[in-house]
Formats: sequence, structure tokens, C-alpha cells
Amino acid sequence: MEGDKKNSWLFWDLLYKLTRVYANAKVIHVILDNYSIHRSHITAVALMNFATRIRLHFLPPYCPDHNAIERIWQDLHANVTRNHCCATMTKLMREVRHYLCKRNRQTARTAATATAA
Repeated sequence: MEGDKKNSWLFWDLLYKLTRVYANAKVIHVILDNYSIHRSHITAVALMNFATRIRLHFLPPYCPDHNAIERIWQDLHANVTRNHCCATMTKLMREVRHYLCKRNRQTARTAATATAA
């Protein structure tokens, strides 16, 4: 999901979209960090609507040594979002997607090389 800013309404939209994309799933498990929008009043109301289908699972508080995604976010921030020169959020998101695709290709090549060895 993309929006002008991360807020509880954007998260609500994500939960709604998950229920549509996975319409046949009895339960949808969503793994989350402890960002405030994931525990807001708006999110609580959304969960009342989706309570039988969506289960939220919260990761432990910030622990980059045990949570690989934190290292990826740190890498993304250091290489793209920190001190960026993008005039619009659309341009920044384009650069983020480009960087992540490039990083994923590099990771896949590294894994393939390691497997072949």
C-alpha cells in the first residue's frame, strides 16, 4: 500500500485489501512492528470489522540484531531516503522500488553463487 503518509487509515485500507485478495482464507496472519498506527483506535475499529479473519502478530520491540528486516530498512535509509532530493513522494517511491529491486537481484545472485559452490 502506498499513500501520501503512513497513518491508521492507510493501514485500514491494507487490512481491507488483504481480506479481498485472500477472500478464501479463513484467517489472515499479519506480522507487524510496533508502529503506533498498528495499535490506534482506528485500527481497533477495523479489527472489529475483520476480527474473525485477521490476526495481528507483533514483533518484539526494535531489535535489529534479531530482525533482518531492520537491517534492510537501515540499508534503504542510508542509500535512498536519507537526504534525498526528490521533489515528490512519487519520485521517492520510484527510487525506493528501484533500489529494492536492484538489491534483491544482487541478493539472488549471491545466493545462487553460494548454492553452486
